[in-house]
Amino acid sequence: MLDSPAVPTRDSLLMSMADIAQLAGVRRPVVTTWRRRYTDFPAPAVDGSAKPLFRAREVCDWLVETGRMERDVAELDLCLHTLSAWGEDLAPRDVIAAATSLVCLVALDGEPLTGATPCQLRDRAEEVDPDDVFLLTEVWSLPERPGHLLALVDELIEAAWGASDAFERLLAARGRFGARDLAARRPDPELGLLLAKLSGVAERAGHSASLTIADPAAGPGDLLVPLLGLLPESCAPIVLAADSDAYLARLLRRRLIVHGVPLDDQDVNTGPDLADGTGDSAEGPDALVTQIPYRPAENRSAMEVLHRIDDIAVRLADSSTAVVWGPADVLTGTLPRYSPEERTRAKLLASGLVEAVIRLPGGMLPFRPGYETALWVISPVRRTPLRGRMLVADVSDAPLTPAVVDALVTDVVTWRRAGHQPTEHTRTHCVDVEVAGLVEAGGPLFAPRLPTVRERRTEVPRTVARVAELEATLARLADARRTRRPRVRTGITQAQPRAPELVSVGSLIKAGTVNLIQGTRIDPRHVSAQGTHRVLGPSDLGCSKAEYERLIDRAVLAEHYPRAALTEPGDVLVTLAPAPTVMVDDDGFSVVEFPVRALRISAKGRARLTPRLLAALLTAAAAHRSDGAVRAPRRLEEWRIPVLDVQTVRETDRMLATLAERRAIAQQELAAVDALTEIAVTGLTNGTLTIQP
Repeated sequence: MLDSPAVPTRDSLLMSMADIAQLAGVRRPVVTTWRRRYTDFPAPAVDGSAKPLFRAREVCDWLVETGRMERDVAELDLCLHTLSAWGEDLAPRDVIAAATSLVCLVALDGEPLTGATPCQLRDRAEEVDPDDVFLLTEVWSLPERPGHLLALVDELIEAAWGASDAFERLLAARGRFGARDLAARRPDPELGLLLAKLSGVAERAGHSASLTIADPAAGPGDLLVPLLGLLPESCAPIVLAADSDAYLARLLRRRLIVHGVPLDDQDVNTGPDLADGTGDSAEGPDALVTQIPYRPAENRSAMEVLHRIDDIAVRLADSSTAVVWGPADVLTGTLPRYSPEERTRAKLLASGLVEAVIRLPGGMLPFRPGYETALWVISPVRRTPLRGRMLVADVSDAPLTPAVVDALVTDVVTWRRAGHQPTEHTRTHCVDVEVAGLVEAGGPLFAPRLPTVRERRTEVPRTVARVAELEATLARLADARRTRRPRVRTGITQAQPRAPELVSVGSLIKAGTVNLIQGTRIDPRHVSAQGTHRVLGPSDLGCSKAEYERLIDRAVLAEHYPRAALTEPGDVLVTLAPAPTVMVDDDGFSVVEFPVRALRISAKGRARLTPRLLAALLTAAAAHRSDGAVRAPRRLEEWRIPVLDVQTVRETDRMLATLAERRAIAQQELAAVDALTEIAVTGLTNGTLTIQP
């Protein structure tokens, strides 16, 4: 039995200013502003120190009365905050186990907790869990005097409008309770919904009274609950799950029970895989959603990941669908050519089991924002007309919003339906590709999205017309201002529909078409406003020459950085952090500062590339990181640019040179206009200038 901690109530609980900010969903300085600006803000209950404490009830009432929070939301958050304070002296897992067990007990017998004695609680627990598989041990482990805890859980259930929502709010707050191991496994909520919708359970539930769903690496059930939420009341789910951690297995059983899945309809195995008897493909689950457990990159085995996916595919029934979420470097990245890993992945893809491959944004596992992930949609039976083909999508440069989720689901679901004609449907993100061609090409599992038939009939001609309109506008501007503005004539017309040949930057480097020059780590103390060489770091890319202020002396460079290479005119500078940026160094003799790198076109590559063209193509190929990610979704070596013929290279470079000249003239004019505006407004503001009629 746990020791009874000092038990606060919602009326006696004290909060710091940081706690108030968390409760109100604002930043910490906002609370300071409230306290200074509003005289009716609650006074500290404990003052005279650097950390004043306020009565939680008074703060909650003030937030509601001033319209900053809704009453039901405030009461719910206050319950969770009080529970977190109650468990400060206990292990985080014990707090979650105690609270979720009590919520589950109320969900099963419908009786309130307030006023119950420890003996009565144990009797109730033995009645609903005589075999001790989900809550009996947890109830026996409650503190000796649980009165305040029982009242708090009752209040939480009431504030959440039911046991299931109260249970979910408890697990959503697992990080607040300090349960880092549980918080580390929680996926982005939109990802759980995406996996659930891609599994197809909503469509199957319409013509079935019961469906079997599974997750062989379920953890606390974060991927199963969204799937249950898609099932109508008329469809009774049977859940198969597994986890090696007995604590998580018991937590999952409680979670399933409060969501309406009785113990008889769930088989949660305490082990590394589903229980025996659930792996036969003839009796396999109707839908399976799972994640490949996270491993650090240095400890991650691509073969283990691929074998895991193969095991999942084997247990599927003919009409089943599995959605597997795992590391992007294995599921969609470039694997070593002709390696066992590449051959194994190619075999899986060639088997016809894989329906869709989707590269996801970073941050899908919020606890590990640097972990890049992807998913595979697997279905054992592929219709004959589409056998040998699959969908690929890359949404790694956009946040996973509800709109993106719905678009991805629509792309996959419409493609999987019988009678689907690929040429008659417009897909938002997914591209229909031939598996054999994608596998033979090597590289990442990616294909550029080409305009659809409908877009070619409407959008492309409209774009060409817009180009002509812009050319005419620029020509008029050149004549009207009587400046030496070169005439813009791009020669852009509609091309025949064909997939452009793409080549990665890594391949260009390996072939010697371009040379990669690494940046040098420069001590900030060696950079000043005086010197002989410019220092080009991430903040300098995209700046005009007039804005360069970071220089380094030649002697300092030779003494401290003897291996640093200077740029040559025409080198293309690229950085991925803080955002992908590309710039041509026209002058050369600059120092490239890490993490910026330089790409130098070799003599053999000058027929197919020019600095201006390479910079433009790289800018178009740049993959920006999404919100929640800590790095760009693809390395520079993985950026892919089209292979152009010599004539197209020459004409495109001519066009880019003309546009660059026009841009320079326009920027000079804009700079003069901005300077004149600033001078006039500043002079009028401080009274030093006036305007004569």
